[in-house]
Amino acid sequence: KQWYQRRVREVSPDFYRVTREDLATEQKRRAEELDRCEILRTKATRDRDAGVGMRIYHYTVIRVRFPDGIYLQGTFSAHDTVESVFKFVESALRHPLPFSLIVPGSTALKRDGSLLKNAGLVPTGVLNLSPAESAEFTLLSDEMVCKLSEM
Repeated sequence: KQWYQRRVREVSPDFYRVTREDLATEQKRRAEELDRCEILRTKATRDRDAGVGMRIYHYTVIRVRFPDGIYLQGTFSAHDTVESVFKFVESALRHPLPFSLIVPGSTALKRDGSLLKNAGLVPTGVLNLSPAESAEFTLLSDEMVCKLSEM
């Protein structure tokens, strides 16, 4: 497998920093989870509550697998839209062409304004690029291929 990474934006130092608020929120979440575990609940109630205690992520790493096995990787804000991932991929293509991004084991992502966290792509996501027409050559731009060969 070949890897290529292009940063959408530089990751700020707060990416790695845990604040007091984060620690307090995590402690509160764990205490509430412990309280919930002590109460008998139905499966429906447990499933509903499962989405409540999700950890808060500020960034996400998205990897897009091209048909020739090359991965394009980018770092996005967790509040970016699915549309921003499509634009990121388009900026790396050699020629503009219609394509879809598919979550493995699922359907194609809809190109809309939905947030990455709502699409299940936080804290990481892997997508498969599926071009509308088959191509026997790499879909990456010459600039990207040159950066790839430097690695």
